[in-house]
Amino acid sequence: MRLLAREGFRVMEVFANSFFEFTKDYGETLREIADEENVRINSIHTVSSAFEPYLFDAYERRRDDFFRIYQDFLDFGQRVGAKVYTFHGLIKKPHPKMTFDDVVYVYEKMVYEAGLRGISLAQENVSWCLSGNLEYLKRLKERVKGPLKFTLDVKQAVKAGRSPYEYLEIYGEDLANLHLNDHDENSPCLLPGDGHFDFRSLRNKVEELGYKGPGIIEVYRENYTSIKDLSKSKADLERILSESLK
Repeated sequence: MRLLAREGFRVMEVFANSFFEFTKDYGETLREIADEENVRINSIHTVSSAFEPYLFDAYERRRDDFFRIYQDFLDFGQRVGAKVYTFHGLIKKPHPKMTFDDVVYVYEKMVYEAGLRGISLAQENVSWCLSGNLEYLKRLKERVKGPLKFTLDVKQAVKAGRSPYEYLEIYGEDLANLHLNDHDENSPCLLPGDGHFDFRSLRNKVEELGYKGPGIIEVYRENYTSIKDLSKSKADLERILSESLK
């Protein structure tokens, strides 16, 4: 975080890659660093396959166990000052004993619990999860109260063989977070500026929806070799977006 801050990054998303990384002590350390470096942690994200699918487990006691982990992660988010939790959700169809009504009930519990801490639960479109499916997202938006918010991830739309704009049509004014990345014919994920994605059109669309949140550069570790690569991408993206104003 310090290295990124010193390259001019001021708004960040924290990805907790282990349970240790969302403990109370670790969260307080991150918050101290963020305050020292004048950084705002807007959103949190985690290694979802470790616990998120179990929130929808057919076995109630196990479901309750993982809901407590979810609460711990929300506490971590509140500790670092985050306003959005980027959520992957189910990686496959629910257990046969879990109906869609049951899934909606769990989401509503999650939305409520997050709201108690000033955090929005933002379902992300993820190609290898049910949330890559447009119809599933439509059903969630129609049924879940709270309200449920959404994160758009450009690369995940590409991986699902869909246009990011198809997801935005569903999200509408409930878009709460934006993951920016680029792509070309050979790779579904590149640093912004290294591919051919039209960021100007995306900016125009999210502005039409009233989105006023940040755009988070979210790529994989293999997409860059140094912090300087991220800094260059930030500069490229700012230049591209500023051109849309001319």
